[in-house]
Amino acid sequence: MKKFLIAIVLLALLPMSINAQNWLTVKSGGGIGTTLGYAQDVNAGLSTSFGIGYKHQIFNQLMLEGDILLDGRAMEYFTGYVDADDIPIYAPGAGAYIQVPITLQYMIPFNKKELIPYRMGQPKSYWFIEGGPYFAYGSSVSTFYDPDILALWTDPDSDTFTTKDLTPRTIDVGITTGIGVNFSLGDEGKTRLIIGTRANYGFLNLFRDTRLGTATNFSAVGYIALDFSLTSRKHIKHRW
Repeated sequence: MKKFLIAIVLLALLPMSINAQNWLTVKSGGGIGTTLGYAQDVNAGLSTSFGIGYKHQIFNQLMLEGDILLDGRAMEYFTGYVDADDIPIYAPGAGAYIQVPITLQYMIPFNKKELIPYRMGQPKSYWFIEGGPYFAYGSSVSTFYDPDILALWTDPDSDTFTTKDLTPRTIDVGITTGIGVNFSLGDEGKTRLIIGTRANYGFLNLFRDTRLGTATNFSAVGYIALDFSLTSRKHIKHRW
């Protein structure tokens, strides 16, 4: 019975897969990067993001996108101290991540007349909203460790924090949300221009030991992207 149901599902999905649009995406952008939840102030810094991706139409107005991005983030942590001129002292923090967001996009054509059954190709332009999880691996990740907190939890005879405890977490998991517009370049629509913005909310504490504090990644970036059709046929028949 289970095999029969699986076969039915596969047969139902086959026509949708055959008629699907497929795209290679190249994107680049930048914005702000910071951390959330840190007890002291944090100065947001520059966030950059660029890489490639793949899009696949899965059903009607839905597109599934997966990206591989080089995501750089920089910020400054307030140390809790001021200098002789009463100016706050900040410590640098940063990270370079290989980020893999997987988002589901919902497309809203500008021209409502294009929403007719079995139209050919994609609309010339449309809005989209998107969201989904992301997974990231970081290198050169740095944070600030408050010396007062370290002293509070340090035993006079032996340090309670190991080297691993004081090493920032390099794995991050979170959610990506965004909005943008997609335009066809040329009559055939096999190349498209995308202008969008994304926000990335991290779920994992950069500090491995919660006694050191809490800081989760956050970035907001704007980007420009180009889609290149991977479908050899000029028009694809599908429903909107």
